[in-house]
Amino acid sequence: MKNSIIYPLFLFASFFAACNSDDETPTGSGIDYEGYTLLWSDEFDSDISSSNWNFEIGNGTDYGLPPGWGNNEKQLYTDSQNNANIQPDGEGASVLAITARLESNGRYTSSKLTTQGKQSFRFGRIEARIKVPEGRGLWPAFWLLGENITEVDWPGCGEIDIMEVIGHAPEVVHSSAHYTNSENKVESNTKSLTATENLSDDYHIYRLDWTPTEMIYSLDGIEVNQVAIEEDMKEFLRPHYLIFNVAVGGNWPGDPDQTTSFPQRMLIDWVRVYSKDGLNAPAIPPLDIDEETLGQLSNDLALFAFNGSLSQFSGISLKAFGGGGEPDITTSDIAVDGDSSLMLSYPGGSWGGAFFELDPTIDASQYASGTLVFSLHKPAELSDIEIKLESVATAASLFLKDYSGVD
Repeated sequence: MKNSIIYPLFLFASFFAACNSDDETPTGSGIDYEGYTLLWSDEFDSDISSSNWNFEIGNGTDYGLPPGWGNNEKQLYTDSQNNANIQPDGEGASVLAITARLESNGRYTSSKLTTQGKQSFRFGRIEARIKVPEGRGLWPAFWLLGENITEVDWPGCGEIDIMEVIGHAPEVVHSSAHYTNSENKVESNTKSLTATENLSDDYHIYRLDWTPTEMIYSLDGIEVNQVAIEEDMKEFLRPHYLIFNVAVGGNWPGDPDQTTSFPQRMLIDWVRVYSKDGLNAPAIPPLDIDEETLGQLSNDLALFAFNGSLSQFSGISLKAFGGGGEPDITTSDIAVDGDSSLMLSYPGGSWGGAFFELDPTIDASQYASGTLVFSLHKPAELSDIEIKLESVATAASLFLKDYSGVD
């Protein structure tokens, strides 16, 4: 369903029991695959190495995300040994255990470990032996983000999800690639594999085989997803870092319920990265911020939503965002005040919006006694529209209007 809104002013708005097809020889510190050389590994035989791993802490606001890590997650990530430590698994292995807990105060805690700034990789074979937790609202993951995320926002940095399991469907593994396409919109390639047994009952090897032309994801050697790296997917020609985490709640898994028991652990026996022998890797493509940023629009488009008296906003720009539901933005000569406005047409099927951004930012305290006025036309059938002011770090918001299907 496609709806249009005219915005004249501020919108902030079968597991398979199969042997690996590769020739492999077990060794003391990994598996020797024919045609591959072990580049880096962590066997988790001693304390969590600060040379390899960082902890991301909190609810996401310290990292420029809305509370809930942008996904409405419920957990608070910590660096406590109660949530992440090296321990025996009871089966003879020393493992990294990431434990999601329901604390006495009713809050959920867990851990998220990354190799950002310490270990990053480009191409080769990346794999880990993992036992996932089970339960409604649990969301374990083994994934990668582009190391240039400090320079360009998601998904322009690239995201590679080797393994995601939703706790109430523990027989299904999901593998994905997320990036900014040539139209400056989110593009996602996701596929799933349904096993014939519960993946939380045992360890499984989750793997990414990554070359300059494709990414192949697999579970115990059985292909889950194959993604061709096209011309507008330069994200996947750049280095990425590793991430392990267990989220609790969120838009995808939903919240825990009375059937979910805590604590729940994801156990990682090892993680290993191999280089592919003889691979002729291309040069790392230079980063074009405009090319990799969602909703890049002409700099003067935002001014169609302002009357002429707002000259102090001459540095304002307009950008679209979303998870596949980004609006198309055009101008209109229908206006309440002045002779122009902006029209946002939403494709439906996913979330999306647009925002005005000030560069440089302004001190809004000078408007303490002023009034912000905007005019908006919203079709009656379109609901769940939010209009708000937001801080630069998205850590704080002031809602101006939260529609629920009523004008």
